Order: sequence, then structure tokens, then C-alpha cells
Amino acid sequence: MMRHLALAGCIWLNVAGALAQSPAAEREWSEAQRLDSLGKPKQAVRILDRLVSDGAYAYRARLMRSSIRYGDQETRPGAFEDLSEAMRLEPDSMAPYINRGSYYLEGGMTDRALADYQEALKRAYDGPDSVTAFLNIGSAHTQVRRFREAVEAYDRALAISPDDWASLSNKAATIDELGRADEARSIYLRLLEMKPEEIPILNNLGFLANGQGHYEEAMDWFERARKLVPDDPYVLNNLGYAQLMSARTDDALRNVQRSIKLMPSNSYAHRNLGLVLKARGEKDKACDAFEEALRLGFTKQYGPEVDDLRRQYCAP
Repeated sequence: MMRHLALAGCIWLNVAGALAQSPAAEREWSEAQRLDSLGKPKQAVRILDRLVSDGAYAYRARLMRSSIRYGDQETRPGAFEDLSEAMRLEPDSMAPYINRGSYYLEGGMTDRALADYQEALKRAYDGPDSVTAFLNIGSAHTQVRRFREAVEAYDRALAISPDDWASLSNKAATIDELGRADEARSIYLRLLEMKPEEIPILNNLGFLANGQGHYEEAMDWFERARKLVPDDPYVLNNLGYAQLMSARTDDALRNVQRSIKLMPSNSYAHRNLGLVLKARGEKDKACDAFEEALRLGFTKQYGPEVDDLRRQYCAP
């Protein structure tokens, strides 16, 4: 199974125009944004390289260039340099801390990420922007399976903004991990009323039903999602698991294999493939799938289940 989580990534906070903005620089800034949105980051960076020396745009240009640089392994160190300079230029802004924390979180450096999110929170001054900081703090705790701390962060966000979509969705996923499935379901159904065709919520309702052993209900949720997005790898993987548990192994195999083709790095899908092949009596192929799940980091992400399966089923 695989649940959708909403993660708050990089944010942009514009300076309120304290410095005079020349028309030429304004045009360049708009062009850099346009090029980046069109998937032309190198051309955007050439413009940003000039704007980082413009007093009115230096802060925003540093933020934007850091995001582009982080996406390229060769220029990634420069992303952190840009954020450090953005912090110097606007010491009261939370955006550079949120963005650097997101980079750290992606790199598995949870403690560093949390430290930056706490710095961002100080600069939010208990205002609406605090929601973003609390959401990121919750996501960081969730990544290392500190679920109670994550729920506390999401509750802090919801105290400020009771209908915040990401905080509600992430809280539901997290309290399910704590065994509070009925409460999670009620939140998901509330969210579904707000957005009836929201794929992550349909997927998560199916995930929840899978976890409770309600496989027919789970298949209904996943089929509803698949009609909207036929090639969502998470939905296909989860549908395959529900089908496996309903003894529909041919359907399960087809959907899990399709999920892996769309997203080869998903360790949970390889785990599910191993379970399907095991149910079909294809031991060698099943063990190969378990090995691939382990290679892709299943144990670190989800626990020792595949290690146990390999030891019990694949040992000579």
C-alpha cells in the first residue's frame, strides 16, 4: 500500500517594494519566471545571475536561483550559498529557512530541517504563515516516524487555519499510523465533501480500507480514483494489493507491474509484486522482487517486513 502525503516545499515571499524597481529589471524578473515555468532553467539562471546584483530583486532572485540550482547535482552547493545570502538580505523572512529545510529533509537530514523550520516559525510571528512552518515540521517528524510529534504540529497549524487542506490530510494519514483509523476516515470524508475528485483523498480512503481488511471497499475507492487518473502509480499499486487480498492475482499482477513501470523507484510496489508472485507460487521471481524492494530502501522507509519475508520464504 502507499499513502499520499501533502508536503509543503519551497515558498516565495516577495519583498514589499521598499527599494525602487527599474522597469528593465522588472521585465527581466518576469522573463526569468516565464522561462523557469517553461522548463528552461538555464536560460532563467542567466537572467537571475544579473538580478542578484540588483538591490530591488536580489533577495527574490537568490531564492529562485537556489531552487533551480538545487535541482542540478553540479550546482547544488550554490543553492545553499544563495539561501545564506537571502537570509542576510532579509533576516526577518521565513522563506529561506523553509526552503533550506525542505532541501535538508529531501536529503534525509531531519534534525537540520527541523532546526530551519523552527527558525522559520520564529519569523512567522504567530501569523498565517505559521501554518506553512507547522506543516513542514509535521512532515519532517512523519518522515522519521515520530507520529505523535507530527500530529502536534498539524494540530498547531489547524488551530490557526481549521480548514487547511494539507494539514488535515497529513493529520489523517498520521493518526491512522497511530491506530486511530475511524478518526482518520472521518477527516478524509470531510475532505472528500470539499473536493469530490481529489485523487490523494480517494487513494487514502482506499489505503485506510485496505489497512482495515475491507478490500472490496478499498477496490471501490481505488477504481473511482483510477477512472480520474488511469496512470497514477500509487493508485495502481494500492489497487493491486486490494486485488491480491481478494484472490484476484491476475488483476493484481497487471496493476502492480504497471505501477512499477510508471514509478520504478517505489519500494512498496516491489514489495507488493513479491507478495503477488508469492501467491502465484513463483518463488524465484518473488524473491527477486523482495530483493529489489530492499535495495530501494524499503526497510528504512517502512520497517522490517520484507527482511522477514525474505528470511522466511527465500532462504535455501
